[in-house]
Amino acid sequence: MNILVNILVALACLLIGYILGSANISIPLGKLVFKQDPRDYGSHNCGATNCGRLWGKKYFLIVFLFDVFKTIASLYLCWAILTFVPLNNGATILPSAKEMYTSTDLSMYIIQWPVYWLACLGAVLGNIFPLFTKFRGGKAASTYIGLMITTSWAYGVAGAITYLATLYRWRYVSLSSILVGIQSAILSWVWAILLMLHVIPDNAYWFILWGPMLYVNYVFAIVMTIIVIITVIRHHENIARLKAGNERKIKWMDRKKPVEN
Repeated sequence: MNILVNILVALACLLIGYILGSANISIPLGKLVFKQDPRDYGSHNCGATNCGRLWGKKYFLIVFLFDVFKTIASLYLCWAILTFVPLNNGATILPSAKEMYTSTDLSMYIIQWPVYWLACLGAVLGNIFPLFTKFRGGKAASTYIGLMITTSWAYGVAGAITYLATLYRWRYVSLSSILVGIQSAILSWVWAILLMLHVIPDNAYWFILWGPMLYVNYVFAIVMTIIVIITVIRHHENIARLKAGNERKIKWMDRKKPVEN
């Protein structure tokens, strides 16, 4: 295994993720439709939650889906290049996920670990400190939520249940995002440990939690944990308001009161 190549490819994945993560739709959308920069209002960031508070549910969804897309695009672009493009004398430099799950000899590959997960970390950093908007971005909650729901059906189900249940009970978007992040970090380590201890059968990777394309081990768990820590830190003002009891609640999930005759 060539250490220098591994370092360079890891940095390249981070850079690709950062550049794609820096792409922003909320600022041009706000200026075009509302003549507003979302960073000048509300919580002073260009994330989906702030846009939703300013402009409504439709624009929350647009910004959220865009942030999800750029994170997943970063991940799968790096994955596709490394596992399909013959960069090493006609061969790929990274084994497929199936080989990582089942093969005991990966010595023919220059890179033997799922380096593409670093693209997700780069996308989070790009979302928070975007290159194209003077390094003033969002809080990155949508990036890890998007990563979670689009790479694992089980993560998606578990995350959706936690997120919606928390939102329905307390009406705090920030609290829901933080709890889902903590849950995701814990689940990622549970999966990685079970995989390393060979508790999960080698032939079960097609069906249990993850699909056959991505290899999920301690690398994913480390990346997910770092992302969650960054996101929680970015929510420090929300956490302070939650403790003080003056965090803003959403209103669109409120039950409608019956009309009195």
